[in-house]
Amino acid sequence: MKEGAGHTLLHTCCGPCASACVPALKELGREVTMFFANSNIDTKEEFDQRLREAEKLAAVDGVKIVALPYDHEEWLREVAAGYEHEPEKGARCERCFRYNLTKTAEYAKQYGFDEFTTSLTVSPHKVSRTIFEVASSIEQSNNPNRKTIRFLPCDFKKHEGFKLSTRRAKELGLYRQSYCGCEFSKWRVHHQAETESTNLDARAGKHRDVFTADYQTAGRGRLDHKWLSPPGTNLMMSVVLSVDGLAPEQAATLPLVAGLAVAKAISRLMVGDQDLRRKTEDVKLKWPNDVLVNGKKIAGILCERNGDNVIVGIGVNVGQTEFDKEIADRATSLAMVAPVCFSRLPSPVLSVRTAILGELDRWYSRWREKGFAAVLPEIAAVDFLKGREIAVRQTDEDSAPVSGVSNGIMPDGSLDVGGVRVYAGEAHVEKL
Repeated sequence: MKEGAGHTLLHTCCGPCASACVPALKELGREVTMFFANSNIDTKEEFDQRLREAEKLAAVDGVKIVALPYDHEEWLREVAAGYEHEPEKGARCERCFRYNLTKTAEYAKQYGFDEFTTSLTVSPHKVSRTIFEVASSIEQSNNPNRKTIRFLPCDFKKHEGFKLSTRRAKELGLYRQSYCGCEFSKWRVHHQAETESTNLDARAGKHRDVFTADYQTAGRGRLDHKWLSPPGTNLMMSVVLSVDGLAPEQAATLPLVAGLAVAKAISRLMVGDQDLRRKTEDVKLKWPNDVLVNGKKIAGILCERNGDNVIVGIGVNVGQTEFDKEIADRATSLAMVAPVCFSRLPSPVLSVRTAILGELDRWYSRWREKGFAAVLPEIAAVDFLKGREIAVRQTDEDSAPVSGVSNGIMPDGSLDVGGVRVYAGEAHVEKL
């Protein structure tokens, strides 16, 4: 970095990181404007929270801040599509740097800034050399003569920049996030073309490991029912989540939380199907482990305890349009219920996976922190069985099922069937 006057547009990934960068640029005699362009962040809530913290820093340091509108769907299309399986610090991250820094350079050029730089380099988890290479190529593509806009290569992690950022963030009470921003930075995805079962693979996993496959030879659901899926057509995924320190009765409600996350994700995807005017009310949760659309099964969840973790197995019918005759009248898929939405997804199976992981993170975190009671109202709102005449069988051969009108899901995760609480089994609707 060279000293000298100039107006610098600082791409700001978050307030804590920028808390070391703004003073460093001021010491070099730069006038600074913070630029918050981070559509890589997985949810609007997280985006807004990080923006508020950046605005708090800008006010303290006496600098201006500009924010671009949030558009995560564009980021998924332009950056993540086709790169979902990439590890952290891989090609997807490089594409993300290019996406955000291109927007920074374009804004800097449009509004007459002398140069642009980024707070990304303050993080020890980011490779500054890669960021410099990406920014340099953007600089040249925007201005081959390098006369009106240039990239200022600041490695802010030098001279204990990261330590300064953590200290200032603590002093200012800034929210420090626990992940980079996108949903892929929260999860470690392990993908195979073919496997026996993703749930079996997940037994060797740790908290937030995700196991997926294009095809599994021994997939199964509740009561050991087999689940076979055409290769590459549907989502087969197992997620490892920690229940360490939780009471057994709370851990037992995790399957319902996972079902809610799947229902929310499918609802969000279907909202885009404007041509069919699908309503999210069509998506329901059938205790204990099925997600239905228009009364037909689109997804199932199978949870297994594994030490201090629970393996959450999730199967979603994404692109399948033909089913065996035994289940054809009670099964459906995203391609069948929302064909317009399905056709617009650049990679349907991966798009569904992305949506589910985003919702699972949100609802698991709330459940983990505040308990099942904090999630139950949302589950009750999509309860398919409530008010219906049902029978719950413990096994396929159960000769004495619990029958009656469902009064809904209870605070302990059980199902009230005619005044009797049922904790496990498979529910069948007797009368519609």
